[in-house]
Order: sequence, then C-alpha cells, then structure tokens
Amino acid sequence: MTILITGAGLIGCRTASLLAARGERPVLLDLRPNEAAIASLVPDGKATIVAGDVSDRAAMLDLFKRHSVTQVVHTAAALSLAIRERPTLAFDVNLGGTVALLEAARAIGVKRFLYASSTTVAYSTFGDPVTAPVKEDLALRMASQAPRSLYAAAKLAGEWFVRLYGDQFGLDWAALRYAAVLGLWAGPNNSVPGGLMAKLLGQGAAGGKVRIDDKLYLWTRGEDFVDARDVAAANVAALDAPALPSRVYNIASGRMTSVADFVAAARRVHPNLSIEAADVPPTGFAGFPWPRDYAFDISAAAKDFGYRPAHDVESSLRDALPFV
Repeated sequence: MTILITGAGLIGCRTASLLAARGERPVLLDLRPNEAAIASLVPDGKATIVAGDVSDRAAMLDLFKRHSVTQVVHTAAALSLAIRERPTLAFDVNLGGTVALLEAARAIGVKRFLYASSTTVAYSTFGDPVTAPVKEDLALRMASQAPRSLYAAAKLAGEWFVRLYGDQFGLDWAALRYAAVLGLWAGPNNSVPGGLMAKLLGQGAAGGKVRIDDKLYLWTRGEDFVDARDVAAANVAALDAPALPSRVYNIASGRMTSVADFVAAARRVHPNLSIEAADVPPTGFAGFPWPRDYAFDISAAAKDFGYRPAHDVESSLRDALPFV
C-alpha cells in the first residue's frame, strides 16, 4: 500500500512526517522538490521524493502504476498570490492537475482520494449576515455569490470534479476545506497567512520595530486560522477513517481571531519587538470584501474522523520562530 502526497510544501511535508513516524513510506510528488526544505520536516530516507507535473496525465498514470498507489492526499496547488501574477495556473495546475490525478486514480482503482480544498469557497457568501458557525453545506447563489477569486473558483470546481468522479466511477473521496493555514518552514512561504506570520515575527524589522500596513494582512472582526500541524493530522485521520460519510469537511480551528488577538500573541512570543498595526480596513482577511463574525463549523470532521485542533495562534507563532 502506497500513499501519494502531491505537493511537497508545508502541508504535504507535515503530512508525510506523520505518516513516516508510524512506519509508512509515502511518495512525495512536487514539480521541483526542494530536498533540503523537505528534510527540515521529513527525516531523510523516510519518503520517496519524485519530481513531476500533476497536470501531465500520462506521467501521473505511470507514477500511480509504478508506485502501486492506493491512497492520495492531493495538496499540490498554486496559491492565490501566484495566481494573481499568472492567472492560467488556476486552470493548468489547480483544476487540470486535479483531473489528471483523478483519471489516474480511476484507472488503477485507488482506494481513497483526499482533495485539499479551501474555506475560501465560502467567502463569497459572507456579504449576507452570518448568524452561526459556517457549515460545509452552505447556501450559494450561483451568480451573485460566485467565487471572488480564480483560486477559490478552481478549488470549488475541483470539489465538483472529485465528487462526480466518486458518483460516476465509485472513487472513495473527501474534500478537506482548509481554513487560513498558519505555519512556516525551511521552504518557500508564499501564503498570505505565512507572510503575516513572518512579518509579525520580525522579518524585515527596522530598529526592532514592525509595522503591519499591507491590507492583505489586516481585517475587520475575525478570521478562522488553522495550524499546519492540525491540517496534517486531519489528513492522516481522514486517510484512516473507515468511512467518510459527510464527504466535505471544514478543517479549521472553529474560533475567530482578530488583528488585535494576532498581534497580542506575537508580542507574547517576541516581546523584544515593537509591533504596530495600521488602521484596519472594513474588509475580511486577505482582501476579501466582507468581514465576518462566525468561525467554521468543524463538527463533521470531529464526528467522522475525530478531528480536534490542538494549536492556537500563539502556538503556531512559536513553532514558526526558527524559520523566520
């Protein structure tokens, strides 16, 4: 039995590390594997590292056959900032890569396919008042509440493709919608939450002072963040679960964090820094138009595979310190 993890980034490597710790030898697939960065989280020799393009259908089918892949954790994706610079990545990598992997999984009869989605698929609905924790099966008006970014659009389309491959070809699947993921590592840190963490921990500090003024890093009211270690634990728990009846799961902390909360945690972690935040814009996190008051409902993941987030923002910042 071989577990394939696509994307040898922070989440993929955290997941591989957990699997390796219990004696598994996962296959880590990445377009350009950074072996030094991978080794910072995955012990040397504990994973098979493969260079490859997830959007290459023939190569993916060959890889699945060659390594006798039985389970997939598909985390490989271009992030929002990269897609803003190269919009075609949303299709070529995020959607096209997902379809290429689904075709390979269908061809050889993979036992379980976990798709790394994003809670940003729900953000377009926050223009309407939210009065309770946000469940997975939220109402979505197809026109006025269409996704507000190419990243979110590709993630939602990917969910639909994975679902339909399950319905039509019997693929056992689940979509795990990660909230804003917190974590740094020895490799590239290209996410908005990662950039905020690095800034608050002193990256680029002048005279011991940090000022947060980028509007992507400032938000009104709250945001639901999740530690990369909790995401990895959720991936492994979902692989192990006898069944995944809900199919779509929020992987979040289930609690809201304000800018003030985040800055206060950073001050506790790094008391020698002077941290100041600019005036908060009337928007949500990462420039999304609408602020919010309620976190994501994580009860389905708790019920179906025992998901329990173990880390708060301060814990995430402390874990990130060595990588700033």
